[in-house]
Amino acid sequence: MGKKKKKSKRIQKEDFGSAEFYCAKCDYTFEVDWETIWDIQECTHGYVGFHLNDTYISCEKCDELIDSEETVEVKKSAQFITDDELPF
Repeated sequence: MGKKKKKSKRIQKEDFGSAEFYCAKCDYTFEVDWETIWDIQECTHGYVGFHLNDTYISCEKCDELIDSEETVEVKKSAQFITDDELPF
């Protein structure tokens, strides 16, 4: 007997946006999506959030650490959820 092929369901990922950084050393601007920033935060200090003051992001070109003051802009942050909208 042949095996049944499972139907693949495409899970649509939510887009939390990205943060744009500027490297003064090599004059380069680049973006990092928030999901990647949260992965870095979880690995380094165990909690995540929309903050960049203690997150270590390095330049894609020269590998220099970016200061939190060098953040150019945050694009499309997550929507604000009130307590009434929480599932619990």
